[in-house]
Amino acid sequence: MQQVRAVRGWCALVALAGVVAACETARNPGGVQLDRVPPSIALTAVSDTQQIASGLQFSVSATDNLGLKDIKLTFSGGYLAQTDTIFTSAVTTFNQSTTVTFPVGSGAGGFITIIGRATDGAGNFAEDTIVVFLSNVQALRVFLLAPTAPALASSGKGIPVTVQAQQLGGIQRIGFIVTPRNAVTDPTTPPTDSLVFTPPARQPPDTTYTDTLTVLATGGTFTITGFAVDAGGRRGISSTVTVTVQSAANDVTPPVVSHTISARVEVNENIKVHATDPSGISWIGFRVDTVNGVTPIRFDSVNVGAGNLTTVDSTFPLQLPLVDSQLPKRVVVRGYACDLAVARNCAYSQSSIVITGAPPRRAPGRAAAASNGVDTVVVVAGITHVLPLGGHIADAIYNSNRRELYLSNNALGRVEMYCLATTI
Repeated sequence: MQQVRAVRGWCALVALAGVVAACETARNPGGVQLDRVPPSIALTAVSDTQQIASGLQFSVSATDNLGLKDIKLTFSGGYLAQTDTIFTSAVTTFNQSTTVTFPVGSGAGGFITIIGRATDGAGNFAEDTIVVFLSNVQALRVFLLAPTAPALASSGKGIPVTVQAQQLGGIQRIGFIVTPRNAVTDPTTPPTDSLVFTPPARQPPDTTYTDTLTVLATGGTFTITGFAVDAGGRRGISSTVTVTVQSAANDVTPPVVSHTISARVEVNENIKVHATDPSGISWIGFRVDTVNGVTPIRFDSVNVGAGNLTTVDSTFPLQLPLVDSQLPKRVVVRGYACDLAVARNCAYSQSSIVITGAPPRRAPGRAAAASNGVDTVVVVAGITHVLPLGGHIADAIYNSNRRELYLSNNALGRVEMYCLATTI
């Protein structure tokens, strides 16, 4: 019986201790302190821009006063992945250099966002974020072709948006982002800000999406950014253009006009003209003069007034009436535009960009120089065509019977075929 009583007494003592512990926990007057100190984490990239052949390189550093539980890394944008490092013993300091390698032909690339999250045993956490540009010719590329800066808008007027996306594996979705979205409305039916290619529909490797928005804002600014998602689910964005909303009342100011052209052009080379005005653009074109002449070699423009657009980007073939015996020849080139105001304000280019590399038919990135809008360029004989998706040429074979030129594009692992019989 005494043993039983001892046991009963022990059970009572345990019960009493449990009650006291519960009270102490509730009040916690000097008892065990909860861990409320979050860990720290820092991500450091080897470089802001990295080549895919060398992998994606960065380091992770994390600490905690008591012990880390796990470190999670999330990759988004041009590379989608997630890793989780779980600690099974007490670790207060963690330092690791990481290199993510990619297989040959990978479509990863572009801007990649890396988010690191460190969590301790008490559930406290901290995050750090870095963005790395992974250079890869096969990666998703997104370009906002229109509008281009500087861009003006006016309430009730239209503004065109053109986005181009390229990825060898195919484009799943392409569109644009307007911030704030209520600054504009989309008059298309139904309203849409993107184009989706759903399998089994073909997902093109190079596609362009164009839309025209109606401005609702009466002042301030809004931004437009192009985006695309490739067949692998990777998302890329373009550069952002800020649009300034101005009043068109009593407009006596001529449009802001600029153009882009190569320093070396052929007779059928293109010139790109950009014009913007709060009243809208009615006419846009270009003028080509001899260096010492007063009669233009070519002066051409088109009426775009029906679009009621405050910003217009147009590309024109020069189509210069010059024969090979007159070439090479130095000429002066300017852009031209008129607005929709009652005063019909007109102007030539006030600024321009001269491309000193290949003709600017594709993505930017070639050497360029700004000028005052009056450019002297050299017209030469011949025709220049850029590769449709970029790359480099290693070898060339010409079939004289078929009049076809075969070019081995070693950068993209494909053969480009150029038909001289059908291409001028």
